[in-house]
Amino acid sequence: MDPLRSPREEFEKIVAEVAGALSLGETPPVERTKRYGYFSARFHKYRVDPSRLREVVESIRGRPATYLAGLSVDGLYLNADLNVKAVAGLVFDAVGKMGRRYGFTEECRLGSLLVEHTSANPVHPLHIGHGRNAILGDSLVRLLRFCGNKVEAHFYVDDCGVQVMYAAIGYSAVKREVDERVQRAKPDLVVGHVYSAVNAVAEINRLKRELAEQQDDEKRRELIREMDEWVAVLKRVMDAEGELVNKLVEVLGQRDVAGEAVELNRRYEAGDPEARRMVREVVDLVLRGQRDTLARLGIEIEKWDYESEAAVWSGEAVRIVSELKRRWPQYVESKGGAVVFRADKFVEDFKLWDVLDLPKFVPPVTLTRSDGTTLYVTRDVAYALWQARQGFDKVIRVISTEQTHEQAHVRIILYALGYEDAAKKVVHYAYEMVNLPGAKMSARRGQYISLDEILDEAAERSASLVKEKNPEVAGVIAERVGVGSVRYAFLSASPRKPIEFKWEVVLNLRQNSGSFLQYTYVRAYSILEKASDVGKATVPDDMLPEEQELIVKIAEWPGVVREAVAALRPDYAAEHLDGLALVFNSYYEKAPVLKAEEPVRSFRLALVNAVKTVLEAGFYILGIPTLTKM
Repeated sequence: MDPLRSPREEFEKIVAEVAGALSLGETPPVERTKRYGYFSARFHKYRVDPSRLREVVESIRGRPATYLAGLSVDGLYLNADLNVKAVAGLVFDAVGKMGRRYGFTEECRLGSLLVEHTSANPVHPLHIGHGRNAILGDSLVRLLRFCGNKVEAHFYVDDCGVQVMYAAIGYSAVKREVDERVQRAKPDLVVGHVYSAVNAVAEINRLKRELAEQQDDEKRRELIREMDEWVAVLKRVMDAEGELVNKLVEVLGQRDVAGEAVELNRRYEAGDPEARRMVREVVDLVLRGQRDTLARLGIEIEKWDYESEAAVWSGEAVRIVSELKRRWPQYVESKGGAVVFRADKFVEDFKLWDVLDLPKFVPPVTLTRSDGTTLYVTRDVAYALWQARQGFDKVIRVISTEQTHEQAHVRIILYALGYEDAAKKVVHYAYEMVNLPGAKMSARRGQYISLDEILDEAAERSASLVKEKNPEVAGVIAERVGVGSVRYAFLSASPRKPIEFKWEVVLNLRQNSGSFLQYTYVRAYSILEKASDVGKATVPDDMLPEEQELIVKIAEWPGVVREAVAALRPDYAAEHLDGLALVFNSYYEKAPVLKAEEPVRSFRLALVNAVKTVLEAGFYILGIPTLTKM
């Protein structure tokens, strides 16, 4: 139920009547604007005489209107304001009937959707960058479900590739020590340290071999400098896990870890049972920790799709390469034994930019290494094909803008293989990075800010905002305030804008933060709890400016949800909730509710209840925990 539907339809009829009187042959579209009136229609392209437009409008100006007020002409704009009192009646009726579902309209049903998000490498904890991916993906799932769509959340487990093998080799070398440590620490954190240490050992061993063969003094100095950097990485990891890393160095110090990783990856892709056991042990250990982190954020994943199963052991990745060679030999090249698909030429010849929504520049793509093993993009095509076969109307892949070309390659290759519908169903939901001032990120070197660290600090900082005297309750509230603040921080900006994560913004109690919205909700809840009952409201003739503004903002909520779904933009909801909260808090300070005389008291209670209802719906969409005290 959309309270603004009737006012809009009323204005559309007026515009159609004016267009008919002017013999235009068509009706100008209705637009939302705050420049001239709430609704506007532009007559510019019809070469209308402004005086004639004014004359026609003047002839109907005195006609009674139910939901509109202030019909006017400004140049070639026909404008109308809202009759806020009449709209208030529609708002209270819709909120009463829909409850927490207020905001849902049939127009935001899209069908069935698969949303793939997070999909972090299973070799270390989720870091702050994964946080934006996970929270964006989860909020898309929530937004789409709020609108009655069938949605399934998937996590793509990248359990193939050399980096995963480094973690597997490291875990196998110090398995007993790791298993002891994970009794007291998160398993993904412990394996993350092992992974960084193995990378350091492998790089130091490689550099030692190169140094022994290098005669040029300048190049030797460069190798020594690089080796010193990796020694520093090893020392940093030792500071966190000294005993564990010392044992790791002792076991792996003289081995060709890089060569072993390549061989283990080959065996794993071939389905060797021992390799499968080795890799799955460490992968599942890391996923256990990552699941716990996602649970803190209120994120649930329905399906965990393993790369090895969907793309490799099924033979799909190899089949894709063979099929491309068979179908399009003129676009397939061999470079040093590696197979390359000339995606650039294919797109140019078939003019696919608009068909597949491609970036302006598309490079060639390498599909296999010289040893015949497939690369990530090839396996990703196989996974995209697997996703398409699940029967969803659309597949949304939440993946950073850094992979724009790779995701374009996925759609191009699907199209080239004859899966044109599948290629068009895939949506690359791109987002920009999160910048933490003063932090330098490198997972291989063990330099990252884990998402757990962010959540821990958010809860710690939120504790100062919580007034609850019971320490146990205060701790739970602080955690929920921290989660709400972090989620909102990642959702309040457009996905295509980089985020600079600053605590003074994240936990701002005055505006534009999760804690600000939670605080606003607590205020509304406390009023209604004391009132005990919200009866039928009579809308007064005279309303405060804030009351009128609140009515309009509440009425706009279904339209905001509809636009957010159409554009896949949860930030639209975040922005609207912030604006609603700003007006409500100003109103809270100015207008008594419980002590007001009837019928104003009942009206204000209904207004507060409507604000609370919109916040509840918005909190579900954004995944912000609801609090009744703070």
